[in-house]
Amino acid sequence: MKSLKNRNIKAVLFDMDGVLVDSMAYHLKCWQEIFRDFNIRVSDEFIYEHEGALEPEVIMNLFNQFGHQLDHSRTGEIYQTQNSLFRDRYLSQVQLYPDSLDLLTRLNEKGYLLGLVTSSRRNLVDRIWQGKDLDLFDTIITADDISRFKPFPDPYLRAMEILNQTSDSCLVVENAPAGIQSANSAGMTCLAISSTLPAEKLSSAHLVFANLRSLNNFLETTLL
Repeated sequence: MKSLKNRNIKAVLFDMDGVLVDSMAYHLKCWQEIFRDFNIRVSDEFIYEHEGALEPEVIMNLFNQFGHQLDHSRTGEIYQTQNSLFRDRYLSQVQLYPDSLDLLTRLNEKGYLLGLVTSSRRNLVDRIWQGKDLDLFDTIITADDISRFKPFPDPYLRAMEILNQTSDSCLVVENAPAGIQSANSAGMTCLAISSTLPAEKLSSAHLVFANLRSLNNFLETTLL
């Protein structure tokens, strides 16, 4: 991999859940409850592997495999149910990872543009973050802002366009295969954190780190 210092990185784009915010265990509980109501059994790893990629086709195929006829129009109800469960039952327990604000603040102070690129809805984003912390981001892309989610490149391309950057000047931090694929398809350098999946599941990223602290240490020597 070409050194980050040699790539002239000007913007750092972060996924949210499982990267900056310790929330994936709660999203998992919501999906498990929804699937359980339909007698659908999937592993935790399946849900983590498809984080950000539970697109209508994935949900329809899963339901059809278990004998439930679900058309495209009904997938919106599934998404709304998951959003409501997460908001009403678990949102109050969600916290940022301890190193998140420190890293964002230092990147901001060094002049890097920051983007939050998440498959979560804006109603959750606004309640997880304090307003002054959201102000650290120069752009925020949520599932409400695009029609094609990760693993398509659209979310990262939208952020790049808003920030007036190129693929080479953007660095992405992700934690799931769908997000990594999205970043790679957008032509960006992608670093991954193994917060929910083992490193071998994230091998398509340029580098994989055990946690945000180790990523922080790496960026200290390359960007900061």
